[in-house]
Amino acid sequence: MTRRIRSYQALLAFAGTLFVSASFPVARANASSFTVLDEKAAEELSEITRLYIDGRLVADVRLNDTTTRARIPVTVADRPGQDGRAHDYALCGEIVFRGADGSRQVHRVSGQGSLPDPDGHTFLALGARDFTLFYLADPSDRMAVRPQAGPSPFCQAPIS
Repeated sequence: MTRRIRSYQALLAFAGTLFVSASFPVARANASSFTVLDEKAAEELSEITRLYIDGRLVADVRLNDTTTRARIPVTVADRPGQDGRAHDYALCGEIVFRGADGSRQVHRVSGQGSLPDPDGHTFLALGARDFTLFYLADPSDRMAVRPQAGPSPFCQAPIS
C-alpha cells in the first residue's frame, strides 16, 4: 500500500512539473515583445513620433537636443486567427529643422505597415529625406517589414 501511495505521489509531482513548464510557453505565445529605436537626425531641431500598434497608441516620443534617442519597448497581445503574430503599425510624426535660408521648417510625416512576427526583434524608425515615407525597418534584415505606400489614417493634422 505504501509503495502505491509513493508511486501515486511521484506521478502527481511529475504531472505538476509538466503542467507548470507547459503553462509558461503558452502564456508567452500569446504576446509579442519587441523594441523600436528612434533617433533625431543631426539636421533636425526636433522630432515628435507617435507609434500605434494594431490601432492602439503605444508611444509618444519627443526628441530634441537634450533627448536625441528613444528606446521604445513594446509588448502587445497576439491577435487570434491564422496570422495572429502579425501586427500592423502606424508611425505619425512631425519633424522640425532649419532650412537653408535659416527659417524654421515643419514637416508632418506618416506611414504604416505590417510586422509579420516581430517578437524579439529591434526596429528602427526611419524616414525618407523627401518626407514621403515614415516606416519601421529591421536593421539586421532578418525580417521583411512590409511598409505600405501613403499616409496612415491614424495620423491626422492637428485641428486648431
